[in-house]
Amino acid sequence: MDTQPLLAIVCAALGGAVAGAAACYWPLSRVIVEIRGRMERSEQARNGAVERSAQAREQIAQLNRAITELRRTHSTQASLSSSREQVEKVLAAGDEKTLVLPGREAVQAFADTQVMGNHT
Repeated sequence: MDTQPLLAIVCAALGGAVAGAAACYWPLSRVIVEIRGRMERSEQARNGAVERSAQAREQIAQLNRAITELRRTHSTQASLSSSREQVEKVLAAGDEKTLVLPGREAVQAFADTQVMGNHT
């Protein structure tokens, strides 16, 4: 067998493969670009969702801290009001064993100022 026909067949096969690949790549290149754009947008959307999720978790943590603080304040106020009610009950009952000190009067450090007449 002669090498020239074999070489022509190999060249034709290679040329056909290159032409077929080019014929497939040309229309599919638009699809590839579109798919890459979709992937980029979906990645951006995923990053945005992760960021919003982190912000939401932070807001939830802040709200939980605020709720805890309100509960502490409420329980403190409730205990103060209950102790105040107990004191008022004891005072209303007239219990003589209870010592209630009078409130302190405001101490005046300086004498009252007086208007002096004009001495001319």
